[in-house]
Amino acid sequence: MEHTKITAETMEDLATIFKIFGDFTRLTILSLLMDHEELCVGDIAERLNMTQSGVSHQLALLKQNKLVKTKREGKSIYYSIADEHVSAIIRIGLEHILE
Repeated sequence: MEHTKITAETMEDLATIFKIFGDFTRLTILSLLMDHEELCVGDIAERLNMTQSGVSHQLALLKQNKLVKTKREGKSIYYSIADEHVSAIIRIGLEHILE
């Protein structure tokens, strides 16, 4: 990737993604999804000792920013990591701080 081809809009989008990753709760949700492949809101809320509405709000931000995807099964919606890039960003960040 040539640096000169990166636009201001692209940098704004990148900054937004890092802001999303910069929240403890959202990072914890992403980490849970990395460990469990897919979970519903209730499962995440129980594991984090949070309300379902609080978890739903965070998941909506993650979905809006294409970091998680959803799958409906009956009345339940299951969330999972959107793609390998999301997991890689978290793994690389962890490797960096654990050096």
